[in-house]
Amino acid sequence: MKRTILAGVLLGPVSVILSSGISSEPRQLNTQAVAPAPSGATAAWTVKVKGDIRWEQVTPMGALLVSTDAELAAVDIEHGQVMWEKPELGGLLADSVHMVEGSLLMEATRPGLLVIFDPVTGAVVFDSHRLSPAQIVTRRVLPQSGTLLVHGQRPDGTSVVALYDLVTGEQRWTNEALFDQAEPKKRGFGALIQGLQRTAAEGSALEVLQAGPDMIIVHTLMGLRALDARTGAVRWSAALPTTRWSQSPRHVRLYPSLNKIDRVYVSFDDHLMAYGLADGQALWAKPASVEGYIRDIVQHPSGIIMLPEAPPEGEPMRSRRVTNGVVQTGLNVARYEDGAMVAAKPLRMHGNVVDAMVVGDAVVLAVDAESRTFVNVLDVATATLRLKKDVKIKGQLAYAELGPCGLLYVSRPDATINAEVNIIDLATGEAKFKDAIESGKPLSAGDYNAARYYLHHALEGRTLFVFANRDHRLYAVDRVAGTFRALGGEIKLQGREDPIDMEIRPAGVVLIAPQNLVLVARDGQINQQVYYPAPELPGLVRALYAVNAVRAGLYGAAASAYGDAFTQASQKTTDPNARYITGQLATAYSQSGAQLTGYSRQSAALATKRFKASLTVPGSVFMLTRAPDGNGNVLLQIDKDSGQQRARVDLGKEREPVYAVDDVAGMLFLRTAPSTLVGYRL
Repeated sequence: MKRTILAGVLLGPVSVILSSGISSEPRQLNTQAVAPAPSGATAAWTVKVKGDIRWEQVTPMGALLVSTDAELAAVDIEHGQVMWEKPELGGLLADSVHMVEGSLLMEATRPGLLVIFDPVTGAVVFDSHRLSPAQIVTRRVLPQSGTLLVHGQRPDGTSVVALYDLVTGEQRWTNEALFDQAEPKKRGFGALIQGLQRTAAEGSALEVLQAGPDMIIVHTLMGLRALDARTGAVRWSAALPTTRWSQSPRHVRLYPSLNKIDRVYVSFDDHLMAYGLADGQALWAKPASVEGYIRDIVQHPSGIIMLPEAPPEGEPMRSRRVTNGVVQTGLNVARYEDGAMVAAKPLRMHGNVVDAMVVGDAVVLAVDAESRTFVNVLDVATATLRLKKDVKIKGQLAYAELGPCGLLYVSRPDATINAEVNIIDLATGEAKFKDAIESGKPLSAGDYNAARYYLHHALEGRTLFVFANRDHRLYAVDRVAGTFRALGGEIKLQGREDPIDMEIRPAGVVLIAPQNLVLVARDGQINQQVYYPAPELPGLVRALYAVNAVRAGLYGAAASAYGDAFTQASQKTTDPNARYITGQLATAYSQSGAQLTGYSRQSAALATKRFKASLTVPGSVFMLTRAPDGNGNVLLQIDKDSGQQRARVDLGKEREPVYAVDDVAGMLFLRTAPSTLVGYRL
């Protein structure tokens, strides 16, 4: 299942400035001189490691990984002590070490080797040399049971599924019979089909779902299997219904149940069925269905919304409707009790339903029709659409809410069309703003950068603030009255930059770009603006890019510790709901003794501490710029509320200084000699 979007849903973009690599001469601005102030950073510790330092990386748990030509080591950032060393991982490239998705673990790769380890304790959870697979097909961290599931193929072609302890790395069990046929063995042509099916299943990634601490449900092309998390034994098996062409389902997804603990939901092609966790028996007399493949479901209190997408051309389906070159799909809502359809006939959708944003009793649907986006509003309880026909919008839906004035939305641009902010009148289906707020014109060249044309927006009370780089102005949308107005005049950023983020702060609105920071009052007047020209070497930005990954890793792993149910629920929220979910996580982690389930005690305690700290939105941003004398570079920490420098660290005269930044702990780590590392508190 997809787990990658959770971090952005929870807290939005992390406010870290990234160097753009633009070469510009320093400019004197009326509001702020560019000359660096005296350093406000203090050296907290110095540590020596074995070998010459090649790169550094801060992990979400707070351990600092240091790679040398002799070893991979981890440094305690609080005390400046080496926690562990791994000579066998010396000389790795920086891109060879990264987080395991949805966890706090790290993995290191080189040809013929995959090592997954705990960055705090150094414990190896998985070493591919132990299992000796020719290929790793599936790997999934399951914090609820404190395990890592690995599915691989050996050189002789046989497959094995193994489970490893997250703390000790001990192999709990292996299962080599997962792909055995559940049905009787056939002869002749039937046996050939069974053999081909098994071969395909062994080489395909598993669908994996943690169903509580004691059960793991997997789907292979052979069917559903419920595994005992302690022993690996198969508790039950269930074969999914085949099509009328006797073909096994091709598109299968597993979903946790959010409000009924006795079941799991499984979508297969155009059907959805509830299966009992105790015995794998189907809980509905017949499956729910839509027209098209089910790409996702939304478990709304009033029913299960099944989001359809058109099947690929050539794949057999019950029906395939095409109108004006666009494949039509049919959406429906299933009842929890018996899977019966709420709507007598599927609701005709002009394309693929690509998103569904929960807004109270309703859901805002985004439909993609040949790269054009349409929206509609679904009343879940009655399975009816509020708009007579889908309304076309510019760009792709990014944010939506229902209010007294109608459907207010913000879209994202793509390579062919601008983004916009507008309100749709639900009675007429007409857009209220004839001259809508739009982003800048997209680029048609291959170097198109979508981030440049985002409509940055932030909510405060009844006002939605929007910055549009088409005219570089700040707008205020009244969410109740359904009106908007421009605030102040044009806001020009230096160095040909556009904002990459926007925040509401006590003093007003903050626009953030790689080398610019602008403080704008709520009436649109510029109170402060600072600009520091970027260094000429784009390689310097690696350490700052990593700061985003640190926070994303913390949020993703924290949600994963609550299980797939939390993750699935959080994916279907708009901004206000995301804040609610973030609050629930914060509350849970503030409780006495709360820990990340399944990880070592040291790792869980440190991750919990850092997670709490990460919930505070950073009050500063980092900018790289040239040293005042033009020889070397400096890292500046700029206060968002004043635009003033909080700290400055001289990165030395090297063209490519080796350093890392951790904005959760407020520290910078700099290589000052080939094997010497200094930690600075900012």
